[in-house]
Amino acid sequence: MTTVSREETLNAWAIDAGRRLALAGDELARRQTLSGPRYGNVAPWPGSDDVDFHGTLGAIWIWGRARKLTGEDRFAVNVAAGWSFVESSWRTFVPGVLGPAASDEAPYDCALVLRAALADRAWHGGRDVSVLAGSAARLLGVYLSDLDELGGREFRDPGFLAWSLADYARAVGDRGLLAGARRFVDRAFGMKAPPAFASEPSAGNGLFDFSSTTATRVLAVLSAEGATPFVGAWLRERVAAAAPRTFVPRGMDENAWNACVAAALGRAFVASTDTSFFDAHQSTLAELDRRSIDGALGRQPGFPAETAATFYYALAVDALVKL
Repeated sequence: MTTVSREETLNAWAIDAGRRLALAGDELARRQTLSGPRYGNVAPWPGSDDVDFHGTLGAIWIWGRARKLTGEDRFAVNVAAGWSFVESSWRTFVPGVLGPAASDEAPYDCALVLRAALADRAWHGGRDVSVLAGSAARLLGVYLSDLDELGGREFRDPGFLAWSLADYARAVGDRGLLAGARRFVDRAFGMKAPPAFASEPSAGNGLFDFSSTTATRVLAVLSAEGATPFVGAWLRERVAAAAPRTFVPRGMDENAWNACVAAALGRAFVASTDTSFFDAHQSTLAELDRRSIDGALGRQPGFPAETAATFYYALAVDALVKL
């Protein structure tokens, strides 16, 4: 793939990614509550009326990215309603301190606030979401600086948390937050070669296993260090050999887990230009496409299209888009 053809490929992909994110956004918009006490909530799956804080934030991210790539405001009402739900539910899900008394999901919720705010910058129906994002970023920064248990998975995956914080800090130009995220990434991961993605252990118990901690580790390093020539060389020389070449069977949440892997593969290609990452991304995404339902995705075969799995699917689609 020459430099010219690579640029043409990525430009064409961005157009198609916008279409696909809008399709996923349509599916999530259909299940959003637009009246009553749960106004703005996006249910986790069709037919459910459960409150889903991080799922609603994932939907806001999809709607925001769809607008960015298509230039269409078709989800403006949904985004405004989603932020209304987030604001009204804030104290229920986001504690004043991410300490021992906080739920396992609270740091993840903070990370999703940052993701949603980044996708919805300057487009939030008059709401100052920067206040919410600033609070979430400060909480997450302190949490990571004190975090000693680095083996967490799913909601407790430190790579996803650090990736989200570093992306946010870099986007808003907060050097202090970015320095903190970089210190955590250096301490937790460094620039060592990661283990083979496919060797990552499956969850032996619990309800979820949606996050590839190897993939998010790579994403965290990429975001903390930036797309420098040194990082490109690290990806080519130390990460490419560990990356899967195609879809990896898993015992639980295999669709969402592979979508998380594909997100890392896509970002790795953009940063390194190594076509092995591109080929692996395309192969994995093709299988996810085959399993998709009306543009959305269930966590594994036989499951309905779910908000959380669709968010990771959208991250995989968006991964080849230059930020």
